[in-house]
Amino acid sequence: MTRRRIERALSLAVVALGAGGFYWLHVRSGLEWKPEVLRDHVAALGVFGPLAFVAIMALRPLLVLPSWLVLFACGMLFGPWLGALYGAIGAFLGGVLIFGIARAFGRDAVQSRIGGALRIFDELLAARGVPWLALYTAVPISPLTPIYASAGVSRMPLAPFCGAIAVGLLPRTSVFTFAGRAAAEPSLANLVVAGAIIALAIALTWGARGLFRTS
Repeated sequence: MTRRRIERALSLAVVALGAGGFYWLHVRSGLEWKPEVLRDHVAALGVFGPLAFVAIMALRPLLVLPSWLVLFACGMLFGPWLGALYGAIGAFLGGVLIFGIARAFGRDAVQSRIGGALRIFDELLAARGVPWLALYTAVPISPLTPIYASAGVSRMPLAPFCGAIAVGLLPRTSVFTFAGRAAAEPSLANLVVAGAIIALAIALTWGARGLFRTS
């Protein structure tokens, strides 16, 4: 079996795992998807709670769960700093997963999923490279799965990709974990800090509009 076939077989196995998880979460489990509900279920796992959050964040694109919900719950349970760290580790693994799946299945498969956005992301990655990817990842309100899939079918090697998203993910996840802690413990200090971080994130998102322009 060739390397490409092995990569595709592994990717199919991961996608199948994600599909099974999606079916259980959204059809069979009957869970009400709120941050506090997710927090309580993970808290019941005890010492395995951090691993559960890392796994959920890693498989989140396949499970079709909004990242803010998972990160809110993570901040509620573990606090803003540890929550941001666990969330960033999971999101990093998820990014590498999307990159690898896209590279295994090739450009046509990615094109069929994201359409014309692939050409735009191609141009941005080619023109601005790793620093742009790191900054794009840090912007709290930006879709990551399409850009990570586009990077997977670009000429970008895995190592620079990993470096870029590692830099960008921690500030991104901290926005939501600070907000989650403020929601769980709405003291004046927590609300002020969360409000300041959210305001900064909105300003960063507004100021980063140029990131999405190809010329």
